Amino acid sequence: MEKERAKEQVIQAAIECSDKKLIHGTSGNVSIACREEGVMVITPSGIPYEEITPDMVPVIDLATGEWTEGKCKPSTEAPMHRLIFLNKVKMEAVVHTHSPFATAMSILVEELPAVAAASAPYSPVKVAPFEIPGSQEIAEAAVKAMGDHNVVCLLENHGLIAAGRNVSQAMSIAEYVEENSQIAYYTYAAGKMKPLPESGYKIMHDRAVKKLGLE
Repeated sequence: MEKERAKEQVIQAAIECSDKKLIHGTSGNVSIACREEGVMVITPSGIPYEEITPDMVPVIDLATGEWTEGKCKPSTEAPMHRLIFLNKVKMEAVVHTHSPFATAMSILVEELPAVAAASAPYSPVKVAPFEIPGSQEIAEAAVKAMGDHNVVCLLENHGLIAAGRNVSQAMSIAEYVEENSQIAYYTYAAGKMKPLPESGYKIMHDRAVKKLGLE
């Protein structure tokens, strides 16, 4: 994707995430890889999303991690986004949210099972152990938790991060996982959390793996 268009999409996606209560205030972040130009664009740090203009959006060299363009400082989670792009070469967008139910489930379980059919293609979702936000360690933990055959993970005591072939897909995956987390949380609290049987979700998961090019 062309860099200037990517900046516009990052801003719009961040506003949508806020409107959908996936992020609050200036928390969370969105990025898009412009692979032909060898860069990624990412939401800036500490700026209300509705106030961001394209010239504020930071541009980061994918190869070096250097901030090369944009008036405002990149999100502190830029290293995590960059490492995901380097490891998931067919993915072109990453969305990181602090959505409440995904965060709650990241504390309660080590792996989030599919309890809602809509989330089955991206389940089970592993939980990356807690690391300091913005650190190289959290970036490595997220990539490890995603593994070779998923594009989403929960971050313990923190939130979730999802990748997609475009920003709309990354946002949809984040929404599906938050919805699944909400249903899991309520059923867990009631003492009756009942995951889908493996035979029920594995076919859908395998289809998603193929569609995402993760075979």
